[in-house]
Amino acid sequence: MKLKIALAAASMLVAPAFMTANAQQSGVYVSGGYTYFDGDGGAQLGGITGRVGVNFTPNFAIEGEGTFGVTDDSGTELDSQFGAYVVGKLPINPQFDVFGRVGVARIETSPGGDEDGLAYGAGAQWNLTSQDGIRGDWTRNDFDAGDVDAFSLSYVRSF
Repeated sequence: MKLKIALAAASMLVAPAFMTANAQQSGVYVSGGYTYFDGDGGAQLGGITGRVGVNFTPNFAIEGEGTFGVTDDSGTELDSQFGAYVVGKLPINPQFDVFGRVGVARIETSPGGDEDGLAYGAGAQWNLTSQDGIRGDWTRNDFDAGDVDAFSLSYVRSF
């Protein structure tokens, strides 16, 4: 499973680099914001999240994300979280999209170590302009040690 996550994350980071010259046609987007994690064990953690994605059609994208902890809880710290996702989108109108996503994620906490597993969720994006938007989403991370819900709010920039 670790190898699958590493390969998926690597492909997410490499693909936009090859498409930089044609960014207008490629649908590359980046986002940055805050993510709140609520785990089955009661820990409530927070982190700064960055994403890179590519819209292949108005209804299909892939994206990778990374989060680094900034808020700990009762001795538990979020070191990092990485994920790779396939995203299905439904444009409601030019200003508003809803989406669902499924993929794999890996989280590392101290103490506690690392866990990887299936991740899935849904969200919406309010497009302020053709290139700028605000995104809110929920993702359920299904780890062996328990489920972790992640709630994110971020700024999105399309190129």
